[in-house]
Amino acid sequence: MKTMYVSRGYVFDPEGSHSDIRSIEPLYFETGGGFWLLKEEQSVIGTIGLKGIDSENRIGEIKRFFVLPEYQDKGYGKSMMSQIIEFARQAGLIKLRLDTEKQSYKAMSVFRSFGFYEIPKYNDNDIAEIFMEFSIVS
Repeated sequence: MKTMYVSRGYVFDPEGSHSDIRSIEPLYFETGGGFWLLKEEQSVIGTIGLKGIDSENRIGEIKRFFVLPEYQDKGYGKSMMSQIIEFARQAGLIKLRLDTEKQSYKAMSVFRSFGFYEIPKYNDNDIAEIFMEFSIVS
């Protein structure tokens, strides 16, 4: 994970803002989601997570979507997104949300290609600038 954050000019903070990485089981799997690694041989080249954030309204949240820069523009991000949407559909979710920053223009391109649209702020992430939603069921 550290490599992924450093490649974007961030400091990896597993004790603070990235502490969810230390609690994958309760935050992702136990909420009805999961956490996936995209690997090439023994190296992690991408990640994506899904956690349930509103079980009553069947809403999940995509987190930690990332592909290393040298592997971008090769379809890996779209493949991960397609698979997580299908996983969410099979899990009975009807909406997916995410937050991101303006500088994540490649990720936003992937989100928009799937039909994610901007919504008002829905969480307490002070770093995020853009909030998006996707309706799984039309």
